[in-house]
Amino acid sequence: MPLISENVRSLLRTSTFQLTIVYVLLFVVSVLVLFAILYWSTIGSLKRQIDATIDTEILGLAEQYERQGLGGLVDVINQRVNRGSDDRSVYLFADARLQPLAGNIKVWPATPALADGRIEFQIAASDTSAVPIRAKILSVGRNYWLLVGRDVRALVELNLTFERSAAWGIAVVLALALSGGLLLSISARRRIASINRTSRRIIAGNFSERVPDSGSRDEYHDLAVNINAMLDQIESLFESVRHVGDSVAHDLKTPLTRLRNRLELLARQATVSSEDISRCVADSDRLLVTFNALLRISRIESGAYRSAFRQVDLSEIVQDTCDLYRASADDKGISLTAVGKGPLYMFGDRELLAQALANLLDNAVKYTPAGGSINVRIETRSDNVSIVVADTGPGVPTADTPRIQQRFVRLDAARAEPGNGLGLALVKAVIDQHAGELKLEDNSPGLQVTMQLPLHLNLPQ
Repeated sequence: MPLISENVRSLLRTSTFQLTIVYVLLFVVSVLVLFAILYWSTIGSLKRQIDATIDTEILGLAEQYERQGLGGLVDVINQRVNRGSDDRSVYLFADARLQPLAGNIKVWPATPALADGRIEFQIAASDTSAVPIRAKILSVGRNYWLLVGRDVRALVELNLTFERSAAWGIAVVLALALSGGLLLSISARRRIASINRTSRRIIAGNFSERVPDSGSRDEYHDLAVNINAMLDQIESLFESVRHVGDSVAHDLKTPLTRLRNRLELLARQATVSSEDISRCVADSDRLLVTFNALLRISRIESGAYRSAFRQVDLSEIVQDTCDLYRASADDKGISLTAVGKGPLYMFGDRELLAQALANLLDNAVKYTPAGGSINVRIETRSDNVSIVVADTGPGVPTADTPRIQQRFVRLDAARAEPGNGLGLALVKAVIDQHAGELKLEDNSPGLQVTMQLPLHLNLPQ
């Protein structure tokens, strides 16, 4: 029982149920306004018609008194009562002591009249039931009173029917609205509970969990899709961090071990070899290059270089960077060609773009065999520009192209070459900061890398 009570309380605290209550109140107010309008247009209209009929009759009787005097008025009232053409009409003519002189009721009503002379009272019927009367009182002469009224049983019954209908209508509206609110709250609570259960399992360490998607194409579907996409990204980042840790340990263990062994050997020797010192310095430089690359990628991803963004000429960047690597390519017998299209301006950081292109050229020169070729070209479209670097090296398997863009990822074939696996990660960071896209495709043979950049840059937030 306490569990049920707690479940009910938690259900009533849901935003869906509370929002339902607000709409129920608004709907009830709307229904009340609607009933008020209907009441005024029906019951009110009938009451006004009855009052108009009474006013017409009492005005006619007053004119009869003015023309024929007291006796004439009594005769007219008696004629109307005896004729019985309208058994709903009520007449009473009384003296100053309210003693009846003519009419079809025998006792002056004790109910006081309202400000406009209207009066409502009841008279006994032949079946002992009470008949509601609505009438108006008029002073005739100095010592006489005239009461003219109508039987309003139909109006009273209609009024009661209207009130009962309004009460039942509001009750039904409340019941249906509350029931609907509870059903909506239960449905929403179940979906949210499903998301919470998944979140708790993820917090517990099961990062492969995903929010179930009912496929209903509503806002919960959109929420589930976005949460699952976020979880995919988080899981990918966790895997990347784990892989980075493994790769850092793998790549830095060897130079650190060599550096330690050489320093230990130098400490034992009486004389120090300049070759050993050079090797230590080289290993230290390799470590520094790795850490500097990591720091540079982190700074790029944090947006620290955005303040340096300005209009830059991509054609000039491509030409200058290719000139820088042409000597290295010639030494290996590699043909390096660059095809530009004259001045081509975009908003960005010249140093970062040159660094990204330099990393691609460095990889291309490193892995392209002698006699191969490297082609760099610029392709433009209406809203973007692409820098394409295509080589005739061994290429990269299609399945590995997403993976080699991560930090410290190096394929087995590249382990023998110097490097730290951060080159493409830095390129990707630069492209992301320029709101672009990095594409790796098969060049048959070799690898084709495309840096696609927008000409009109909207910086990522």
